[in-house]
Amino acid sequence: MPFVPIRGVGSQGLVTDQDAYNLELTQFPAGNNVSFHDGRLGKALGYVEEIAVAAAPTHVQSWLYAGNNTLVVGTLNKIYRFDGSSVSNVTKTSDATNYANSTRWQSAQIGVAVLMNNGSQAPQYMYPSGTRFADLPAWPSTLISACVKPYKSFLIMAGYELGSSKYPYTVRWSDAYDPASVPSDYDISSTTNLAGENILSGNNGELIDQLTLNNSQIIYAERGVFAMDFVGAPFVFNFREIFADDGLMNRGACASFVNSHLVVGHHDIYVHDGQQKNSIADKKVRKTFYNDVADTRSVFCQTVNSRSEVWICYADADAADRQNANRALVYNWTQNAFTFIDLPDVRSLTVSAAIDPSGGWDDVSGSWADSSNYWSNSSQTNEANALSVFAAGYVDSKVFKMNESHSANGAVLSSFLETTKIDLDSVTGRPTNTIKQINGILPQIEGVGVIEISIGISQSPQDAIDWQTTVSYNVETDHKIDVRSSGRYFALRIASANTEDYWRITGLDIDMSEVSAR
Repeated sequence: MPFVPIRGVGSQGLVTDQDAYNLELTQFPAGNNVSFHDGRLGKALGYVEEIAVAAAPTHVQSWLYAGNNTLVVGTLNKIYRFDGSSVSNVTKTSDATNYANSTRWQSAQIGVAVLMNNGSQAPQYMYPSGTRFADLPAWPSTLISACVKPYKSFLIMAGYELGSSKYPYTVRWSDAYDPASVPSDYDISSTTNLAGENILSGNNGELIDQLTLNNSQIIYAERGVFAMDFVGAPFVFNFREIFADDGLMNRGACASFVNSHLVVGHHDIYVHDGQQKNSIADKKVRKTFYNDVADTRSVFCQTVNSRSEVWICYADADAADRQNANRALVYNWTQNAFTFIDLPDVRSLTVSAAIDPSGGWDDVSGSWADSSNYWSNSSQTNEANALSVFAAGYVDSKVFKMNESHSANGAVLSSFLETTKIDLDSVTGRPTNTIKQINGILPQIEGVGVIEISIGISQSPQDAIDWQTTVSYNVETDHKIDVRSSGRYFALRIASANTEDYWRITGLDIDMSEVSAR
């Protein structure tokens, strides 16, 4: 039999919930630190240190403003601002001021200002020209809310407390405000403003989070989902229940992409458009993910539009602190596929333009071909090249720049893909019981460096793998792996463990012959 060509290898990502013998080579049952690059599966990008912070960061928020792109970093008791060259303490009043313990800040950009909210004190705001954060003006003295976000020209609270009284099922909102400023009135008893509140059904549990979807604000409860739509005075907003069979696992465990939301529920990961929802993880990675999550408090999501990805970050049993995410399940919506990567124990992610004290993107120079960031986190334009993912590294007291370099901040970034029960029946048209002999493999791999490729065999779906050979394969100069192995099932493992290599695989040509049918 001549060489058998197999294309689209790994194009459907990792499918860890299925038995290996039920998968084709478009899916891998095992792998780590791999991601898609232009539709091809290969080693994921690593990360580097961007800044060191005086205390462990619990949050990071991008601040996009022409000529003033910066990062805002929240710690347990302080807020800092990084302008590309220096870090400033911008905590309210003075450097000596301490906020109440802020284990996980919630933040948003409202117009040109940035909002930081720790859920136990008045939300903080700051304009680009400011030097310190301050309490939101006119904020009621005993009012607190764990979830405060802008929607249209209102500031919305999903659940709140007023003194000793708790309102976990109530949505409350400010008066309308100029998008160039911040709200100045929260009085829901007034008849001369648009501030108000609405109590939602308690059957779906307490309100957890909110996120804008097209023209609606989606309100997430523990066991259900509501939509909030602006209708104008006198009612201001209309509310409707859209789902009552699942809600949200944790505040921050949802993300917006392409007119949809990805949501980590209590039992499944689903996508919805405000009307219909569909599971995207069932029979793929759902069991693996929910079995791996060590603490639901660690779960949060971040959209990375430049790579068509949503990162579902979480802590597994190996996390140094189980409130910190040391893993991410990455959903690529173009491929409709999942991969897994390691994270440096982070509490928060944000996407920002270039953090440069000179401002703007005019300083991005050189061509795509000149870039040292092979398969970078963005497309082939200077504008997108300036977009980066930043992470609040709690354990290391650093902010990391993700999708940068091929190492884990200078340390080895180990990656692998493995499949153990390749029967080749779909490409040969022959039944699985035939004994096949492989004499060589021509991998379609591109990249730089030396990777390890292992070949194994087995005779039945339940047999252990007999790994026959491991070859050091130079991606730039080698083209063929010579091997002589016979079996009903073949195993393939591609691995790398260094700080500089990168690779992605698209296909295999296998020199194979049928030995017997028994």
